Amino acid sequence: MVGEAGRALLAAPRESPGARDEVAQQATGEKPNPARGGSPHCSLVLPAPFSRARPPRFAAVTTAEFSLPPATLAASDRGGRSGGALALAAGILAAALPLVGLVSLLLREQFDLDWSNHAVHFAVFLTVGVGVFLLAFTAGEAANRRGDARVLLISLAFLATGGFLSLHAIGTTGILFAHEHAGFKVANPIGLVLGAVFALASAFADLRPAFAPLIVQHRTVLRRAVLAALAVWFVWTVVEVPPLDEPANEGGSHSVLVILAALGAVAYAVAAARYWTVYRGRLALLPASIIACFILLAEAMIGVALTGERAWHASWWEWHALIVTAYAVVSYAAHRQWHNERFRGLYLPTTRERVQSVSVLFSDLAGFTAFAERAAPEDVANVLNTYYTKAAPLITRGFGGQIEKFIGDGMMATFNTRGDEPDHAVRAARAALALQRELTAVADANPGWPRLRVGVNSGVAVVREMGGDGFVAYEVIGDTVNTAARLESEAPDGEVLIGAETRRALPDGSDVEPVLGLRVKGRQEPVDAYLLRALPPPQ
Repeated sequence: MVGEAGRALLAAPRESPGARDEVAQQATGEKPNPARGGSPHCSLVLPAPFSRARPPRFAAVTTAEFSLPPATLAASDRGGRSGGALALAAGILAAALPLVGLVSLLLREQFDLDWSNHAVHFAVFLTVGVGVFLLAFTAGEAANRRGDARVLLISLAFLATGGFLSLHAIGTTGILFAHEHAGFKVANPIGLVLGAVFALASAFADLRPAFAPLIVQHRTVLRRAVLAALAVWFVWTVVEVPPLDEPANEGGSHSVLVILAALGAVAYAVAAARYWTVYRGRLALLPASIIACFILLAEAMIGVALTGERAWHASWWEWHALIVTAYAVVSYAAHRQWHNERFRGLYLPTTRERVQSVSVLFSDLAGFTAFAERAAPEDVANVLNTYYTKAAPLITRGFGGQIEKFIGDGMMATFNTRGDEPDHAVRAARAALALQRELTAVADANPGWPRLRVGVNSGVAVVREMGGDGFVAYEVIGDTVNTAARLESEAPDGEVLIGAETRRALPDGSDVEPVLGLRVKGRQEPVDAYLLRALPPPQ
């Protein structure tokens, strides 16, 4: 049954939705009508609703296909073959030189000079370890923001190697510890082997469609596992629990490190080959640096296996230098990228464009245009700042949503754009109710301030990269977004209006009032909506 509020909503004339009216005009192709109060200030562009007769089909698009005519592509292919062969030959030569140097040192012991300097070892490798750790953090933040499994796995590889490299430096004899600890000595190769596992996984993250979302969904667990491994290794080493109570060598001769080093070398080599296969047609600086990094780390693993008892000799220093060089190359390449999206060149195709089940929340302040007309500009700015200061942390920290944009007095937020929130509809509904409670209290405490209205809708949308260096947005596009905007514009002041798909996902005991057959601007067919009043407590 439709309640009194629902009947009033169906019958009552609506106030102009302001920015959302502009959204609808852009989405449906209608021209603004000043007589209806259309706002000229909205910057959100949404597509027209999809036809009900033919569901949309989306094809993956690679960055190489954007705005390149066939003639350009053909010319590029002809010119790229000879250049690609030369680049490959130069790359093989450059990669082989460090290994040739290492072998020459091992074959001629008179060249393999001994240079023992604990202070330099401590300073250099602690600096590098901390630097790699920070690089891991930067890559991890990019992976979090965009939900990219490849960059996430790369960040875990950096986290493992940087963390264990720091432990190796901390354990340098005579600096912080008076005597040698076996765990600190072998921490470097252990970290490299652990990093090789993540590096190999990152190289093949695009092969199975279900793998990438699974990794992103468990990203917090994976990070905590690596950090826990570092903490356990430190305690294990200091307490000297077997087998880390016996003297050990950082080199792998006559020990299990030979096997681990060999496996690590193979993993890094295979990962480098796979990255070359994926990116060779569009090899930019960042992917090339990852390939070079993995090749150098593979050679460092060979050094681990071969140097044996030659600690502090030139061959020992060389494979340490390979590690430093590997991460210096990646750090330089990342530094050369656009600062807002340093790891964009490594994103998976499914990060750049994917079809995703999402929930979309729109909100705005009813009567804000009239309020702004009679209020002083500083008072208007104060109202907006007060509302947004409350709304932003509530949406993001409280319910795991993402604020896509502020649109004048309105806001757009999304849930599950990374594919890691299967309960996104419930999250969005709870966020809408919490938002309404918080901002109603603000309006009650400030007589004359406009009140909030909220619309929520759930369904399938396309998440697609838009723009390039200088500005990149990952827009959520589709009829789901358009309908959410329309529901918000029809919501009563101080209320939450949700779509039918959101309603179906809510738990039993939810307090809703149906508003069936609601006519909204821009749609030929009426939509079923529901006024959301309350949800049962979380289980």
